[in-house]
Amino acid sequence: MEKNKKKSNDITDYHGSIGDVMSHVLQCTKRLTEAIQSSDEYRAYNEAKDAIKGNLELCKRLNEYRIQNFKLQDNVEVEDYFAELDKMEQQYKDLKKDPKVMAFLTAELRLCKMIQEINMAIVNLVDLELEF
Repeated sequence: MEKNKKKSNDITDYHGSIGDVMSHVLQCTKRLTEAIQSSDEYRAYNEAKDAIKGNLELCKRLNEYRIQNFKLQDNVEVEDYFAELDKMEQQYKDLKKDPKVMAFLTAELRLCKMIQEINMAIVNLVDLELEF
């Protein structure tokens, strides 16, 4: 920083103090990611993922199920969502009898819900005025 240059809060001013604020936010972000990595949810997810990794056929079927599930949830134009969901569940009911698969899906859901709650806490806090 230049000598005798007064700090400002103008983010376009190279000599402003925004770097200190960003540094603090980035430090907090690092702590948050470390907290996620040390959480029970993340540990359970990784353990369940590792338990399935060795079985390529099981991984393939599980990923097919996950893709179809995601597409179904993402498709707002499905005429009868519950009929499609039942059809998919019937198609994969043998897969979901496997305790390793259910452990993975449960752990994945718990981890995703935790991340979703973190995202919602941030979104609810920050008013970005996106209604334009």
